[in-house]
Amino acid sequence: MTIRPCAALLLATALAVPTLARAQGTLSTQGFGYPTSGMSTRALGTGGGMTEFDPLSSTNPAALPSLGGGALYVQGEPEFRQLTVGAGTESARIARHPLTVLAFPLRQNVMAGLALSNFLDRSFETNERRIETVGGETLPTTNFFKSDGAIADVRLAVAWSPASWLRLGVGGHAITGDNRLRSTQRFDDSLRFAPIADTSTVTYVGTAISAGASVFIHNAIGLAASFRKGGAMSVKHSDTTLANANVPDRMSFSAAYVGIRGTTIAARTSKESWTRMQGLGSPAVPIYDGWDTSVGADVLGPRWGQRAIQVRAGARTRTLPFGLPNSAVKENSASLGLGTLFARGRIALDVTGIRALRTPVSSATDLRESAWTISAGLTVRP
Repeated sequence: MTIRPCAALLLATALAVPTLARAQGTLSTQGFGYPTSGMSTRALGTGGGMTEFDPLSSTNPAALPSLGGGALYVQGEPEFRQLTVGAGTESARIARHPLTVLAFPLRQNVMAGLALSNFLDRSFETNERRIETVGGETLPTTNFFKSDGAIADVRLAVAWSPASWLRLGVGGHAITGDNRLRSTQRFDDSLRFAPIADTSTVTYVGTAISAGASVFIHNAIGLAASFRKGGAMSVKHSDTTLANANVPDRMSFSAAYVGIRGTTIAARTSKESWTRMQGLGSPAVPIYDGWDTSVGADVLGPRWGQRAIQVRAGARTRTLPFGLPNSAVKENSASLGLGTLFARGRIALDVTGIRALRTPVSSATDLRESAWTISAGLTVRP
């Protein structure tokens, strides 16, 4: 597709990969953003290992019947990250609300669910020192960049459980959202030169379908798989289409042992073809396909008075979709979580802490990003 020069400039500005300098503040929020993966707090507590069996995660529609009835779920997830560049560091705090789920029964063995999740989150704020030449005069400036926005995945799914050991599900996805980038240049000599500010907004529109299944063998072994087929995706400014591509495909597989009461031990692997989004950006936006693999456990722990406590732990490794021009970015993380019930089981509270380390695959790049994430999920049943 040919893009007019003005549209190409807007697109390049809105999708610009932040310059990796001391004051940059982010390694994970490159390109179109950071993938939050649609995992619930409970699934994140196991490192993502039980995601394909989790009815509150938005990956496998076949998991919905595990809820056993109607429920409303909301999740909050602040992240505290630090980028290290050589001997310098820069810190940032990101507030996310990555997942909301409303599930309701249609009949005895049929469940429906509406999930709103962050597909890609692109929230960051950074600044950079520059030297500009104006009228032959050299002037020091500070450039501030702020991105506020995300691409969301709205999924409507239906799941059927024809037998106690078998669950099937299908879903339709609307991929939508926008990125708002504000760039401000402030001159050190503010008496003679006023600040220069520019704002650009682009909107994303796409579709996808998904299907999944889970099988339980002798009430002890669980096997699950899901697949998302991405449809067309476009980026727009007002009513003008700037570029076209496709929503990434994703295939996921998981196995779990559930033979112990109150305990799930699970492993999962998933591959997402992010390069299908290549047509939306410029050659300056490097995109990488990658695997996402995790293992973890959800165990019935000690009691707190009359209340049972679930204890979760897990580990995860994955390749982030948007990295550096000559290197993908690897993320390794460990998680620990707790969960319990209130109000006679009508309210569930889950909390997970995640420690992540993100580094370029290429050892020639002296960059490292570490992050603490606190995920909290609240489930309310009628």
